[in-house]
Amino acid sequence: MAIAQMKRLTIVSEPHLIQPLLFNLQEVKKSEVSAWTELAEDAKNVLQKHSQTIDQRIQDEMTLRDLRNAISFLQEYVPKRNWRQYFEQRPVYSLEQLERTVKESNVPTIVQEINQTRNEIDRLKKEIQSIDDESDFLRQWQRLRMIPADIENLHHFSIHYGSIPSESKATFLESLDQGQINFYLDELFSNKDTTGYAIVIESEDEQNFNNIIRSQSWTHLDYPYSLPPQEQLQQHLSQRKKAVEQDKKLRQSLKSKTEELSTLLLAEEDLANRIERYKVNELLLESQHLMVLRAWVEQSELQHVLDSLSTTFDSTEYAIRIEDALPEEIRANEVPTKLTNNALNRPFESLTLQYGVPTYDSVDPTPYYSLFQILFFGLMSADLGYGLLMFIATWIGGRMTSLSASTKTSLKMFNYMSIGTMIIGLFFGSFFGFDLPFRVMSLSDNVIEIMVFSVAIGLIHMLVGYALKAKLTYQEKDYGSMYLDSLQWMMMIIGAILLAVNAAWPHPLLRLSGLILLIGNIVGMFIANIIITPNKFVGFGKGLFGMISVAGLVGDVVSYTRLTALAVAGANIGMAFNLIVNLLPPFARFTVGILLFIVLHALNIFITLLGAYVHSMRLQFVEFFGKFFELGGKLFTPLKPVEKHITIQKKNH
Repeated sequence: MAIAQMKRLTIVSEPHLIQPLLFNLQEVKKSEVSAWTELAEDAKNVLQKHSQTIDQRIQDEMTLRDLRNAISFLQEYVPKRNWRQYFEQRPVYSLEQLERTVKESNVPTIVQEINQTRNEIDRLKKEIQSIDDESDFLRQWQRLRMIPADIENLHHFSIHYGSIPSESKATFLESLDQGQINFYLDELFSNKDTTGYAIVIESEDEQNFNNIIRSQSWTHLDYPYSLPPQEQLQQHLSQRKKAVEQDKKLRQSLKSKTEELSTLLLAEEDLANRIERYKVNELLLESQHLMVLRAWVEQSELQHVLDSLSTTFDSTEYAIRIEDALPEEIRANEVPTKLTNNALNRPFESLTLQYGVPTYDSVDPTPYYSLFQILFFGLMSADLGYGLLMFIATWIGGRMTSLSASTKTSLKMFNYMSIGTMIIGLFFGSFFGFDLPFRVMSLSDNVIEIMVFSVAIGLIHMLVGYALKAKLTYQEKDYGSMYLDSLQWMMMIIGAILLAVNAAWPHPLLRLSGLILLIGNIVGMFIANIIITPNKFVGFGKGLFGMISVAGLVGDVVSYTRLTALAVAGANIGMAFNLIVNLLPPFARFTVGILLFIVLHALNIFITLLGAYVHSMRLQFVEFFGKFFELGGKLFTPLKPVEKHITIQKKNH
C-alpha cells in the first residue's frame, strides 16, 4: 500500500516492428512510454525522433472529429438504451479483433450516408423555414386579388401597394387627406407592427402622392411571384407539406440505424486507439536500421509485460534492458507516480488524485485516510435508511451494470462510505428520521457528547497527518523541519488532550504533563527556529510568526465540529419531514402522505449525502493533506485502449 516501484525498460528492435510493438504494449495496458530527455552526443548523430506518423495522426484526428459528429447526430434519433441494457456485459474485443471488425464494416460509406442524410435534413429545414417566412408574407397580402405587375402603366389612374408602421397610421392618413389629391384607399391588412394598403390615385396627382409618401415611412410592395397571393400561398403550403413529409421520412429512417451506430462506436474506439499509438510514436527514437523505445513499468507488472512480448515476438527480434530509476530522475520528477492499494483503499485513490499527484519519493496518503473518510461520511449522514438505500444503489451499479471501470470504482467508494452511514445510523438509532428502539447516543439529546467524539476523531486524524510528515522529513534527514512541521504539533495536540481529560477527571499528573507538552513546545518552537536559522533575529521572528499557526491549529480542531453539525441538521430535517406527514389526516397520510414522504426524504438524502461528501473531502484536503502532502508528481499514464464503449482484453496466444 504505497507508491509503486517503477522499472525503466529500454527496448531496441527493427523499425518495422514499431507498430506491432506498440500494439502489444497498448493491449497489455501496463507501460508508459516516455520521451528521451537526454541523449548521448554520439547517439544524437544516429538516432532521431520518429516523426513519420505526424501527418497520419493529424489526418486521423480530423477523421475522428467527423466520425464523432456523425455519431452525435445519429444518437439524436436512434432510440436510447433501455434500463435492461445497462445490466448487460460490455462487448469484449482484442485490439486485433476490433481492428478487423472495423475494417470489414465499411465505415466511410456509413459516415457518408449519414452526412448526406444530415445535409438533406438541414436543407429541408431551411426550405421549410423559408416557406414559412414567405407564407407569412402571403397571408398578409392575400386580399390582393391580382399581381401588381399586371396593372402597371395605366393611363388615367395608378394603384400603389405598400405598407407603413402601424404606429404611423394616423399621421399617414392625415397627410393623404390634406394632400389635395383624389384617392381611394383600401386597408388590406393590419397588425401591431405594420399596416398594408392599396391606394388608387389619378394620374395627375402622381407627383403630389410621391411627395407625401416621401415624408412618411412608406414601403412599396415588392411582389416577386407570378400568382396572386392566395393562389401562391396554396402552392407554398403544398410545397411545405411535401418537405415536411420528406423530412419526417428521413428522420424515421435514422431511428432504425442501431447497427450502424454500433459500428460507428467501434470505429471511434479503434481510431482513438490508433491515435494514441501515433502520439507515442513521436516519443521514440529511430535510425535507418533500429528503433529505441523507453518505457516505465510497475515492478509488480514487469513480468507480465515481458511475458506478453516473448509470446508475441521472437527473442531475436528485440532486446530489452531493465533498470531502476536514477536519483536524478526522481529529483526531476521524471519518474511517474502510480498509486497501488488493496481492495478496500483502491477506490479512494480517485479522491487523492483530485487533490493532486504525490511525488514519486513521497507517500501515498490513501491507506491512511480511507477509514477516516468512511467514518466522516458516516457521521455527517448518520441514518441507517439513507445508508441502506445508498448501499443498494451503489452495489447494483458497481456489480451488475456495464458501466465503465472508472465509474464502477467511484461507485465502490460510495458503497464503502454507505457502510459507514449505516453503522453510524445504528449507533445513533436513526432510520429515515425515525428513532429506532435501540441506540448508543441520541442526535437530539447527546449533541455535546457527539461533538466531543467528533473532535477526538479529528485530533487522531491530524496526528496521523503530522506523523506522515515526520516520516517524510526523517527520510530526508531534515530534522529541523521534522520537529517544527510535525513533532512539535503532535506533542502540543497530545498536551491539549491531556488538559482536556484533566478538566473532566482532574489529576495533578495529567495537568502537569499537558502543560509541559503545550508550553514546552511553544518555547521549543522559538529555540528550534533560532538554532536552524543562520540569522538568530530572523529565527526569533519565525518563532513569533509560528504563534499564528498555534491559533490556526485551534481553528483546525474546531473544523471537525462540522461532523456534528451536519449529523444533527440532517437528522432534525428528517424528523421534521416525518412530523409534517404525521399531521395529515389518516386517509391522506397513507395516500398523499406516502408520496410526500418519498419526495421530502429524497430531497433530504440528496442534501445530506452531498454535504457529507463535500465536507468530508474538505477535512481531508485541508486538515489532513495540507500537513504533509507533497504535490508535483507525474501521474503514471500507461499506453492503453480508450475503452469508451467496449472492454479490451489481450488475445490469448
